Amino acid sequence: MKPASLRRLFPVMALLALSACGPGTKLQQPAASIQQLQVLSNGQWQLTLRIQNYSYDTGMHVYALDADVDLSGKRAGHVTISPGLDIPAMSADTATATITPDAEARAALADAKGNAVAYELKGGMDVGKGESGKPQHFDLDGKGYISPVPGVANTWR
Repeated sequence: MKPASLRRLFPVMALLALSACGPGTKLQQPAASIQQLQVLSNGQWQLTLRIQNYSYDTGMHVYALDADVDLSGKRAGHVTISPGLDIPAMSADTATATITPDAEARAALADAKGNAVAYELKGGMDVGKGESGKPQHFDLDGKGYISPVPGVANTWR
């Protein structure tokens, strides 16, 4: 190919390459789960919440998490935190919250007698794309099980 043809072809190729870039992908639905529940000496529960960023190409900033906590189908309480976490793409981080559980949930945990207990986090999270992105609201419906930690009193994971 002649140099003049290459000079005309280069801008066309550059435009094609740039048109494939687009504005980037949007945030994927984040998730939250209970990584650990510890019963404190005053009867409150300290929850370690694991927040997962499933976006494969962008970090996310966690502005707020607001959710009801159920344990074995019984309302345990409500969690509201503003952790200010910056979580890289395809990664997770943890935040801590303390709640005063309802009597039914305390009883459900005591009745488990060393067995796994089902939990649910239902509410929402406000997260932004990158470290300074505008907050977007995502519904949260995290479900799972926690089991007593052998040899560690009053702790479930």
